[in-house]
Amino acid sequence: MSYEKSCGCVIFRTADELRVLIIKQSRNGNWSFPKGHVEEGETEIQTAMREVLEEVGLKIKPMEGFRETIHYNPRPNVNKDVVYFIARSKIGRVKLQKEEVADYKWVRPEQAFKILSFVNDKEVLTKALEFIEKN
Repeated sequence: MSYEKSCGCVIFRTADELRVLIIKQSRNGNWSFPKGHVEEGETEIQTAMREVLEEVGLKIKPMEGFRETIHYNPRPNVNKDVVYFIARSKIGRVKLQKEEVADYKWVRPEQAFKILSFVNDKEVLTKALEFIEKN
């Protein structure tokens, strides 16, 4: 059994109303949040910030106090953890890394629940919204 770990962010903006950034992955067409594999020597936060910058061109700073991990098996004999943080973005302009990301949308949370491909991501979004509401 092998192990993989990725980190990413649920990114919000509140220019007019609360919006969440979702991305469509180039390789499989799934809608998710920006994330990627941890590189040697990186912290989880560093990985999340690097992946967001690479995939969507946004410089973000994750909010303190939110860290959510999902676990799944992407392939036989592979265990994977994805650690998500929350970040706010002051700008909505996204610059896609076309090799990784086919498309993006800034959507209201209720729209994100309809578009996200995986139940795990919807659960992370629910927890992120609860955290934002309290903070």
